[in-house]
Amino acid sequence: MTVRTLEVGGWAGPYRIHVGANTLSAIGELVTLVHERAALIHDENLPAAIVDRAAGAIEAGDVELIRIPVPSGEAAKSFAVAERVARAAAAAGLHRGDLIAGLGGGATTDLSGFVAATYHRGVDHLALPTTLLGMVDASIGGKTAVNIPEGKNLIGVFHSPVAVVADVETLLTLPDGEMQSGLAEVVKHGLIGDPGLLGDLRAHATPLTDRDPETLTDLVARAAAVKVAVEHDVRATLNYGHTLGHALESLGHAGEAPLRRHGEAVAIGMVFAAHLARIRGMSDLIAEHVDAIESAGLPVGGADAPFEAVVEAMRRDKKYDRGIRFILLNAIGDAAVVSGIETDEIRAAYDAVR
Repeated sequence: MTVRTLEVGGWAGPYRIHVGANTLSAIGELVTLVHERAALIHDENLPAAIVDRAAGAIEAGDVELIRIPVPSGEAAKSFAVAERVARAAAAAGLHRGDLIAGLGGGATTDLSGFVAATYHRGVDHLALPTTLLGMVDASIGGKTAVNIPEGKNLIGVFHSPVAVVADVETLLTLPDGEMQSGLAEVVKHGLIGDPGLLGDLRAHATPLTDRDPETLTDLVARAAAVKVAVEHDVRATLNYGHTLGHALESLGHAGEAPLRRHGEAVAIGMVFAAHLARIRGMSDLIAEHVDAIESAGLPVGGADAPFEAVVEAMRRDKKYDRGIRFILLNAIGDAAVVSGIETDEIRAAYDAVR
């Protein structure tokens, strides 16, 4: 078993990210479990074999475990689900010295992290992402949240995990749409921090399609390394493509636009940002964006929400600070936070991806 381990330090650490094949079976070897009890919050639609593998590895550390299934995707990230999970943990007798683990995609680890951060005012959290999006982005950095009707991730807290264990074998059964959604974050990490990733995505298209574990291990570790590095610098740049992306997602869940996966919305958001950067005279990287995003099988346009609704959703974005802030590129690998952009400029860039 080849395991790539990344060290996370600074304000977001310290903890380790372990990436490899069959790492779920080795949780006890990779993570020090000093807990009497644990709650395993897991996506209810995960294959039973994956849940059993993670549960068995935790229980092998002489930890008393309860399993708490939650809905798939964004449906898990609500106060109602968080309350149900917390009450189940309380009923099982979990105390401050115990563990909450999240097994599933980014929405599951967002939820489990939020509960871990708030239950007993903070217990240990172990992130066990099973989607590409979760492995390269959502489970790293300690961001936890639930949604409210007014917006995505508006209620949350930072709570670093004790470890992240990413088992790339869980990607072998991931639906193609979810795999592509995760590739959007890999493209984003290439654009803001590792241009070589963009070339590797094209060069390794067949092994990725075939879900080759070695290729996946390398891809996940490299993409995760970008997030780890940026966390120590200007972490806002990790939201590249997300200002429009989150707006499209929120409007989709509100029934005001087509419902899109996170990666699809972010892909459109990155092309939008490339157009905005050209309008602002910062860079002209539209062709590079389109090439990279299309090579991952993701959309480069098709935003259907009314512009006025999009702007209003952007104003509710958590990056808002006396105006809508955008992440734009001066060059590939050189991202900047930009504010004070005129509405006409935003409209022109949005029209380009409609």
